[in-house]
Amino acid sequence: MLYGDERDRILVDKYIMYPMLLTIFNRDLKVIAVSPFKLRQPYVTLIENVMNAISFELKDVKKEMMARKIKVTDGRPVDDITEYQIFIRGYQEVMRFPNVHLRNKAELLMKHFLFGTLIERK
Repeated sequence: MLYGDERDRILVDKYIMYPMLLTIFNRDLKVIAVSPFKLRQPYVTLIENVMNAISFELKDVKKEMMARKIKVTDGRPVDDITEYQIFIRGYQEVMRFPNVHLRNKAELLMKHFLFGTLIERK
């Protein structure tokens, strides 16, 4: 990130990743709804609680981004990367993320929200 500081980068990262996590968990809820679990309600409750926590954090991220004058456009897929335009206090830059990086980051964040800590890969 050229024009922002570390806090700006963290905000942009969360702004990109949290909606992605909500989409993933929402799809998982649909799968659980039609799966042959004997007791599916505990899984549904767990995922719904995680989604609520992510939604509350995303709300705070959006407020702080507004206060810091940061805007992010929706991701635009280009081959095997996703491209975002970031506007930071009047400056514009383009950030490109490999889709595999976004997937791996989403997996780590899912573990964080489900288990309470970030679990390192071995």
